[in-house]
Amino acid sequence: MTTQPDTVLSATTPSAGPTLPRKLGRLGPLLFLAHAGWMLPFAAAGTLVQALMTDLDPVRKVALYATLAAAGSLTSMIATIVFGTLSDRSRSRFGRRNPWIATGAFLLAIASTLMSLTSSFPVLVILWMVVQIGLAVVLAPLFAVLPDRVAQHNLGKASALIGAGQLVAQSLGGVVAGALVTAPREGLRWLPWLVVVVMIVFVVLSPERDNRDEPRAPLSVRALLRSFVPPRDRDFLLALAGRFLLLLSFMMILLYQLYLLTDYIGLSVERAGTVIATGGVIMAIASGAATLLSGPLSDRLGRRKAIVMTASVIFALAALPLVMSAQVSSFYAFLAIGGFAYGIYIAVDQALLAEVLPSAEEHAKDLGILNIANTLPQVLAPVIAGVLVSSLGYQPVFIIAIILALVSAVVLKPIQRAR
Repeated sequence: MTTQPDTVLSATTPSAGPTLPRKLGRLGPLLFLAHAGWMLPFAAAGTLVQALMTDLDPVRKVALYATLAAAGSLTSMIATIVFGTLSDRSRSRFGRRNPWIATGAFLLAIASTLMSLTSSFPVLVILWMVVQIGLAVVLAPLFAVLPDRVAQHNLGKASALIGAGQLVAQSLGGVVAGALVTAPREGLRWLPWLVVVVMIVFVVLSPERDNRDEPRAPLSVRALLRSFVPPRDRDFLLALAGRFLLLLSFMMILLYQLYLLTDYIGLSVERAGTVIATGGVIMAIASGAATLLSGPLSDRLGRRKAIVMTASVIFALAALPLVMSAQVSSFYAFLAIGGFAYGIYIAVDQALLAEVLPSAEEHAKDLGILNIANTLPQVLAPVIAGVLVSSLGYQPVFIIAIILALVSAVVLKPIQRAR
């Protein structure tokens, strides 16, 4: 692997392309809105799909959910790279990002609505894969807006707004999921249309410039296949590994919160729904405060890596209460401490990733590869946790999650292009 700091920095700073505005202006709040808009339905969907699997087959619910989640996440991982590459090479009067953002929202909403109308597990798996494709069409270009249109000195602020939007929505998603846990089909039928509304607002109020006159490399099957090969860049690969390990740690616990509450702590489904809703509020407060503080702080200090490493260590500590006792209070402590750590992480990690992108011409494709760190944990976490829970119970899941979080901090330390 080779690293060329001077070349990479010049490729990702404003001098390599159009001059970027010194202030975020309207784009900042719109990024908050856009990321909140997709996160809320999908945060709720995790619990709602688990509830739907329980309705289909209470005995095999864990295995069914693991299968569906793994299929969807694998689809998302591939689709994000494909549509990131297509977005990078798109030329239109509306730019290269906005047309994809708007159309993908309709695809995922339609597929989710169809999920609410069937009880066939194979059909549900296929439709969930289509939902994930639609989400990839939205997110591949949406995440590229940050390095495309935000100057380096504003990356921390913009990343904090993105993180705050995701975290607030994730917490509200828990509240919504708790309210709809006994009627999951209603949530799957209507919630995804929020994505459509929000993305239309985003593309209308943050128009891109006409880029039809920009040159582009020819697109072929070979070029598309090459887009799956990660850049031979040390810092990029370290950032990819660090994010993967921490999110795998986080998702091994969070993806199974309904079953954790019913099977490990021993609550009824109705009581678990109330606890998930309350936990959503706790996590919203903890993560929101951390996000709003850490993003601007990283701009002021000029440090990203050290802050993200600290967040990883704090998250490892968050899982300890669950190891020690199977109590609702332990679950709340996990959400409070883990939410604070995740708030720090999500606010600053986006800025860290923007600083290690190797090519200004392939932001969406490279971010699509980095998205493997988001989606592969969703493939592996249900499988790993499902095997561990079935054979050893829940405590080994929490212990492995702690180890993964600590290793993620160690992996980030050698990164050179970010402090």
